[in-house]
Amino acid sequence: MATYKSEAGAILQPGNQINRLSSYNTEGVYAWPGVEAYELIGYAKISNLAADKASNKSFDLIVPSPDRRVSDRVRDNRTSLVVQADADRPAYIYSASISIAQDIPSAAEPGFPAQPITADLGGTTGEFMLFGPDNSGAPFGVPSTQANGLAAATAITAAAASSAWAQGEEDVSVAELPFWTSVTTAGIDDQDAANSMFFRVVADTTFKVYNVNGVTSTTVDGDGVFISQDDSDAGKAAYIVCRVNYLRPAAAANFAQIQGFLDFASQVGGSDS
Repeated sequence: MATYKSEAGAILQPGNQINRLSSYNTEGVYAWPGVEAYELIGYAKISNLAADKASNKSFDLIVPSPDRRVSDRVRDNRTSLVVQADADRPAYIYSASISIAQDIPSAAEPGFPAQPITADLGGTTGEFMLFGPDNSGAPFGVPSTQANGLAAATAITAAAASSAWAQGEEDVSVAELPFWTSVTTAGIDDQDAANSMFFRVVADTTFKVYNVNGVTSTTVDGDGVFISQDDSDAGKAAYIVCRVNYLRPAAAANFAQIQGFLDFASQVGGSDS
């Protein structure tokens, strides 16, 4: 099997981006001079029944391999979704999303595959599915008084209704996009900035999905999730699809950026004077 350098995608010039950025290779694009922009997309597949829901409350996200040869896949799927960062080049997370996937086509219309493979996600009425940065196996949640931009890095579904989240349920970051839109006229207050901050990380940070009782939950306090017996018998599964977007300072300029413009003695035949 060939060996591939891990998560070493190119940083594209804006005019060279013609496809979605590769989550698998952590491919970026120069959003502005000196700034790299990234988008990571992954999914969690839920196929257990209600009897096992208590063991299915939090999930790592699979980042699918570009290789589609299941029996001869050179690069395996990644089994976690990780935002890359370090102290010199932090990551500034500005958007997240979560959805319960609905197959295309829906409603058993002809297509590929011939019948839909996605299912509703079963759970406890009033509970939520939350996507965000991991805190030693638990969510950070979004505190009622924010101090660090978690609302930009966290997405949460609507509450489960009739013991399920229907296919097609989706939502974006709690903060939507962290832009300032108003301030209190009596003076800037901390709540003015509540949904206006990026979430900054200085080390590689894993993002996961959690079944919780509310957006402020800091433990995995939901009852667990499942699919119905009928959907299981039909070979279906529920898919939770998540996305995170972030920015990083571009790597420092180096010799490669000036090498072609330097005057130097010819390699053959003396000087260039």
